Amino acid sequence: MSVLEGRGITKRFGGRVAVEDVSISVDAGAVAAVIGPNGAGKTTLFSCLTGASSLDAGAVVFDGADVTSLGADARARLGLGRTFQRVSVFGSMTVADNLLVGAEATRRTPLWRGLLGRTDPRAAGDASRVERVLALLDLEELRDVEARTLSTGRLRLVELGRALCGEPRVLLLDEPASGLSDAETEGLRAVLRAVAADGVGVLLVEHDVRLVLDVADHVYALAQGRLLSSGTPDEVAADPAVRRAYLDRAPS
Repeated sequence: MSVLEGRGITKRFGGRVAVEDVSISVDAGAVAAVIGPNGAGKTTLFSCLTGASSLDAGAVVFDGADVTSLGADARARLGLGRTFQRVSVFGSMTVADNLLVGAEATRRTPLWRGLLGRTDPRAAGDASRVERVLALLDLEELRDVEARTLSTGRLRLVELGRALCGEPRVLLLDEPASGLSDAETEGLRAVLRAVAADGVGVLLVEHDVRLVLDVADHVYALAQGRLLSSGTPDEVAADPAVRRAYLDRAPS
């Protein structure tokens, strides 16, 4: 069952068409991937799906409801999480506190509780969630370390952890393997499978073709803002148009 759908998405910047009439869907409990050369429109597509960018045409549907008019914050509260191509974490905060921000961001404490100095009873659940995600990402030993001291690969895991702590129904990951070591990439494979097995829909943009072919259930190939091909990893990998536009020149 599709939880997130982009229907005929078109986005222009001035006279340049970044994404043109692209339709895409993400099922609960499945991993979908978007591949393509630099400048294909992958990150722009992500921004349109998450509400960071408005659409010039098309629609975004989440859990059967049209959310095209909703901003990024409102979509996040519905259960749409994401990470970014450029790592975005709070450098002066510890790893655990970065994850806690993600847990707290998707709930709103009623104003009257703050005025009365009362603790939100859901805060204990937030802390428990942080501990589970630290264990999932093998970050337990780094829980009290300031994020700014970590490598790019570790920071990507922290950002992923923050997104997971928001308990998303769909998780969009923009180049999650960039900067990861071989061992960390292998760990990411396991994490993606575990997240999907828990019923979360995953959509990733990724240049690591081996990772995509290994974990994705469905692949979308973009070039110059248009959808070249979609299907199973094997089907897309065998498509001559995809091979000419990207795979024959992609890093392996």
